[in-house]
Amino acid sequence: MNPKDSEENAVSAALSKQERFGFAMLFAAAVGFGLSPSCAKLAYDAGAEPLTLVAARFILCLLGILVIVRIRGTPLIIEKKLFVGALVMGCLLAWNASGYLSAIKYISVSLATALFYTFPVQVGLIAAIYGVEALTSRRVLALLIAFSGVLLSVGFGENGGDWRGVLLALGAGTGAAMSSVLFIRIAHSGNSIALVFWATLIASLVSCTVMVSTVGLQLPNNETGWLGFIVSMFGFSFALVTYYLALPLVGAVRAALTANLEPVIAIAAAVAILNERPNGFQVLGIALILGSILLAKRGLPGAIAQSGVQGS
Repeated sequence: MNPKDSEENAVSAALSKQERFGFAMLFAAAVGFGLSPSCAKLAYDAGAEPLTLVAARFILCLLGILVIVRIRGTPLIIEKKLFVGALVMGCLLAWNASGYLSAIKYISVSLATALFYTFPVQVGLIAAIYGVEALTSRRVLALLIAFSGVLLSVGFGENGGDWRGVLLALGAGTGAAMSSVLFIRIAHSGNSIALVFWATLIASLVSCTVMVSTVGLQLPNNETGWLGFIVSMFGFSFALVTYYLALPLVGAVRAALTANLEPVIAIAAAVAILNERPNGFQVLGIALILGSILLAKRGLPGAIAQSGVQGS
């Protein structure tokens, strides 16, 4: 065998192994994101408050992103005009997490997850409004399917959702969609990690300030609650760090497709951990919402499709 051919085969095999490792990391990240809401619910049942958990998660995320920065040797200096974008993104991230985790105080985790993950569908509409992407017929269809799923999920049966939770989850999804569109407008390969760092730092400061000035520090009062609090906090932070480490191994587009597992795992975890039992209309509605996500993400730019994950 030609030595050059042997060398090329070895490189190809190494790349294949690297990609497999990247997908394993992405699956682990999806599990971390998926487990977090159900574990948060356990913490709330034991007296914890969403704002306390949100602040703890962002502080831990900030430390995790610093690890990524150290591993990659990424400079954290960004242009002054980009700092405004990072400031807005940080406020949106704080809202996304607070709205989503507050929603599960009023509605089931499975319903809150389905409503929050309408954000890829909302991206199409918001991107069209701001002239980033055209509103294609596929995205219009995805919006209609998602809207039908929302109506079915919250409007029928004795397990129908409390509208406070519904509005919080949908509003958090809108925030995730807006941060996704903003991210794709201002980020590029050279500044994306720095932007995420500054946005997370701002989200940490905002969430801590709001928590201290409103409800104060409210932690769980029993072992089950503490277990839920810790798993939710570390699960989300581990998932975020793992996700961004895996991105260069598999690429943004394939990473975005793998992220479709997150709402599925979150709903499965709610059924297994919290014994949630959605009624027939809700099952159909959630299925329609998940289908609309897949439809909407097809054809979205990779950075738009994956950037909203930060607020989950």
